[in-house]
Amino acid sequence: MAAMNIEKLKKILQSWIDEGFVEGELLVEPEWYVLWRPEEIEEFNRDYQLSEYAPGYLTFGGNGGGELLVVNVQGEVFYIPAIGMAPDTAIKIANNLEEFKGFMRL
Repeated sequence: MAAMNIEKLKKILQSWIDEGFVEGELLVEPEWYVLWRPEEIEEFNRDYQLSEYAPGYLTFGGNGGGELLVVNVQGEVFYIPAIGMAPDTAIKIANNLEEFKGFMRL
């Protein structure tokens, strides 16, 4: 997958939301997902200070329990704790967003 950027991420999220994927079971850790609305992506990334604490990652959702769903510039998907956030705390759960989508349930 080509390098991930915020505009590309917004388009992917909107297509998922249009299909009904907003919140639900996740077949991999952290076992639940809540997707941010595309228009909120920049605000969430700013509020969680990802550029400072986890440079190279963008958040696109969470699990409702203190962990963020993030994607790196290569398009790999991870979850990372919102408190104690650092690049070395990210746990990879999918090779790309398409694979991650396959783990989501409505």
